[in-house]
Amino acid sequence: MSGEPKPVPRPTPETRPYWEATQRRELVHHRCDGCGAGTQHPRAICACGSTDLTWTSCTGRGRLFSYVVVHRPEPAFADEAPFVLAIVELEEGVRMTTRIVDVPADPAALPLDMDVELRWLERGDVNLPVFAPAAPEGT
Repeated sequence: MSGEPKPVPRPTPETRPYWEATQRRELVHHRCDGCGAGTQHPRAICACGSTDLTWTSCTGRGRLFSYVVVHRPEPAFADEAPFVLAIVELEEGVRMTTRIVDVPADPAALPLDMDVELRWLERGDVNLPVFAPAAPEGT
């Protein structure tokens, strides 16, 4: 088990609204008012050149787009290995890098396009968005 503290994000002026939303357990992304493009990465300007960006709530549902199983992480995360680092495509069409939890770190348990839903990983006073396999409908 690692004795090192887990690193947590430090908000910048561009990312502060994102991290404030996660404190409320709300997942948000930037949507450009100019071209309509969305991005999960907070920024001050869209690829189209517009600075008219709006924070928009996400449903917290998506699908597994890609992943790797991390067996040898940075020392601070050694006690959590193996774990799944993934790209999830949200219902809103935005892709984000995250972790998949509540499932074995085994490719047999991680089919691409698997439906996933938002969970929260608490790291001190920071809430990190992670995803887990979606519960079957009707449960």
